Amino acid sequence: MKINWEAFSSGINVALLGLAGVFTVLILFYIITKLLLYFCNKFDKENSNPDNV
Repeated sequence: MKINWEAFSSGINVALLGLAGVFTVLILFYIITKLLLYFCNKFDKENSNPDNV
């Protein structure tokens, strides 16, 4: 059995690019979620004044 190293190398490159894409999306999702929570809490504290009823 002979291994085609060029095809094997191309497969590894595709797998690495796929994993990099998955982790990039996960990191972006984490950052966006943190930013949304920060802004939500910031605006909620500004609007929760009981004197403005």
